[in-house]
Amino acid sequence: MLKKTIKSISLFAGFVFVNQALAANSDKYPEFSWDTMPLYMHVWKHTSYTKDELNYLAQFPLITIEKAQGKKEGTIQAGTLKAAREIKQINPNSKILYYKNIIIDWHSGASQALASIPNGYLQAANGDYPVVNEQSKAKFFDISKAEVQQWWLKDAKAMVSDAAIDGLFIDANIKVLIGYYFAKSKKLGEPKADALIAGYHELLGKINEQFGQDNIILGNIIRARFANAGLEYMEYFDGSYFEGFEHNVGGISKPDYLVKGIEAGQKAAQAGKILAFTAGLGKALKQDSSGIGLDEARQKVDSIQHIQKRLDYLTAIFLVMAEKYSYFYPHDGFGVRTNNKGEQLNRAWMRTFPLFKNRLGAPKGPAKRTGYIFTREFEYCSVYLNVETGEARLTWK
Repeated sequence: MLKKTIKSISLFAGFVFVNQALAANSDKYPEFSWDTMPLYMHVWKHTSYTKDELNYLAQFPLITIEKAQGKKEGTIQAGTLKAAREIKQINPNSKILYYKNIIIDWHSGASQALASIPNGYLQAANGDYPVVNEQSKAKFFDISKAEVQQWWLKDAKAMVSDAAIDGLFIDANIKVLIGYYFAKSKKLGEPKADALIAGYHELLGKINEQFGQDNIILGNIIRARFANAGLEYMEYFDGSYFEGFEHNVGGISKPDYLVKGIEAGQKAAQAGKILAFTAGLGKALKQDSSGIGLDEARQKVDSIQHIQKRLDYLTAIFLVMAEKYSYFYPHDGFGVRTNNKGEQLNRAWMRTFPLFKNRLGAPKGPAKRTGYIFTREFEYCSVYLNVETGEARLTWK
């Protein structure tokens, strides 16, 4: 049955009251503790992980294994299952999510079956198949078609049926829901863009019906660029990953955009939803892979010694929003890759920042806001955040 999306913050407020109790009693949720910073992991590697890497990964209560896992050794599905099973052998309590894009075919083991569906890929009026970008050449599948929806669900079912997979990470929701990405940027026209939005709601309803009871459904969905910052779609998800959190669009100032995003995160977290707050440590790039500011776009970190100010700022944003089932990952990209000298290109990989070892303790209450300034008290940390000046202070006790 197709679910109705929630159209306003006021309606969402009633929804969250109901779901907070459900989240608290659900054993499908990850382990959580306020003892130190609660952390999330989002990662891919073209090959298998080493023993040391697996031991590192097994420390995280919530892990998403990304879309390129194991591609040099076989299919993404096989690579994901191999990594998940090995992590579970070390820590059976880690919750591991299988990455599935809602509309992009990232050349996985399911691509051959998709190619056999008549008109399964989106195609422009001139016969061209739009692609994500010229580097990847990844095409889009048509979720307005029932056969494509069943193809998507079949692959998801095969993966979550494995004991090592605890749910789904659903990406690219925004590319469908803002409409003009497909209508104009990909030149498919408004009628097709509208059909994709309708197909999206049908598919998310089926995902919830088939998998929601026993599996975590995490979406890349909270974005201040939505009318209600993505809260209007949260009924489909157990929580949200964060991307493009600081990239203001639509004429709104960056401080106001950040306030809107933070307050949406607070509402979702207070409802018992999972927050997987990720943000890049490097400098922001002017243009991302979508060309219209839909994807995270940051430079690689030159030196881990020069990121403390940025790290404190991101940590403060997270702590202002965080409740039970909130997790944090400041990153330098998600890939585990080396250069031709064997040097790791991901500066944050296999690294536990010193502040993550500090005692944190439970919050003493929600954050307080005065204009663009947020403050919050934890048992062992005082948080100050000014999103207008970009200033943050963490005072550890």
